Amino acid sequence: MVAKAHHLFAILLLILTLNQHTIQSKQNASPFGFLKSLEGRRKGQNVDGLPKSEVTTTMTITENGESNVTRLVDATLMNPRNTTIPKKDENINRRSLYKVFGTKWPTTQTQLTYQVLSKTLVPGAQNMNSIVEAAFSKWAQHCPFTFQQIVEGDKSDFRFSFFKGDHGDGRPFDGPDGKLAHSFHPTDGRSHFDADENWSDDPGKDQFDLPSVVLHEMGHLLGLSHSDDVNAVMYATIRVGQRKRELQDDDIKGIQAIYNSSSS
Repeated sequence: MVAKAHHLFAILLLILTLNQHTIQSKQNASPFGFLKSLEGRRKGQNVDGLPKSEVTTTMTITENGESNVTRLVDATLMNPRNTTIPKKDENINRRSLYKVFGTKWPTTQTQLTYQVLSKTLVPGAQNMNSIVEAAFSKWAQHCPFTFQQIVEGDKSDFRFSFFKGDHGDGRPFDGPDGKLAHSFHPTDGRSHFDADENWSDDPGKDQFDLPSVVLHEMGHLLGLSHSDDVNAVMYATIRVGQRKRELQDDDIKGIQAIYNSSSS
């Protein structure tokens, strides 16, 4: 009993000492403790002291001793303008698990434009145009916007790009087995993906599903933070080979709450 109590105290001490501003990747770190420091906010609450974009890699060890890579698919974190107490969903009698940044696109601007940039030399990203189009069509069913791709060189609302290392936004990528992507809150519109990652639109056991990550990052671009619902597209983590290509109830409720919309 004493040994168990000592073990629990050690775990709690590790969690409390993690830096909330920058979460470092450590092979032996708890894959769950640091999520509380990043995700400990409910819908509409302030997210204080967190960086604008951060992605962390964790290593979890399965019972058979094999390593399973789990990634935090991150994006912009910021202070919402309004603070509210989370409310129970009237239909399912539980708290909503989505969270919002507090900024959004003006609903008077009914058509938003986007560009897909610097993808041609990235393995696994050859179909990025169709991936982005398909993802936007899913979000468009639940918000008051249409999304139109425009040619490179024109000014657009959203810009999807692949980069390696330092790319000028203060959040350098770190090569394979590190940061996956980061995006910026409305109405910035930038979404950046690490060109060194092992991307695919038909992922194997050692690849990341690009359509799933694009769909997740779009949620951030539209104003959603991470959800505590493990089934949601906006949940913070994704595993190699995992596909999360369909919006879940929590994702839909979140985007509708931002734009006071209902599904068409």
